Formats: sequence, C-alpha cells, structure tokens
Amino acid sequence: MTVYGIDEAEVLEKLREQVKIGATLGLWPDSAAVIINGDDLNNKGAVEKKAAKLFNVKLDELGEKVDFEQVEEGVTFHVGVAARYSKAPVAGELLGTLHLHT
Repeated sequence: MTVYGIDEAEVLEKLREQVKIGATLGLWPDSAAVIINGDDLNNKGAVEKKAAKLFNVKLDELGEKVDFEQVEEGVTFHVGVAARYSKAPVAGELLGTLHLHT
C-alpha cells in the first residue's frame, strides 16, 4: 500500500488506518513501513537508503492497535515498486509504503 502526507505523523496515521482495514480482511504487515521524502527521489524513482525512514509495525492479535517504532534497519518488500509506480509525490510531500500479506 502507498499513502501520502505532508508530515510523518499524517503518513503514519494513514498507514495505521490502512493496516487496521487490512487486518479485517486477513492481511498483515510482513515488512517495515518506509517513509520517503518526495524531494529525495531521483528521476528513476530510486531513493537513497539514508533518505528513507523505516518503522517496525507492532500490531496486536486482533488487528485493532497499530504502533510504529523507528528502526535503522528492517525488512522491506516492494519499496522500489511503490516509489516507481505510485503517483510521484509533489515537492515536500512524503510517500509512505508498507507491504501487507495473507
């Protein structure tokens, strides 16, 4: 999934709500959430590792409580795909992405 926002709090809140919806459908996060500043994307949709922020997703058993913990390293899936094939963020906008799986 990919969401957009002006600041980190807005992006994390949008991801939180999408994770809750996914949990009701049997989808669970299997990677870290990634937040990329649109200003850091190059013309090929790639992003420097140092420019992205990673967050482990903590989800309770019922999928009702979602928390994020910033980490230096984590497992990510399809971040390049999300950055390349999603709508490009406008200047100053953040792109947040997270992979959900059954």
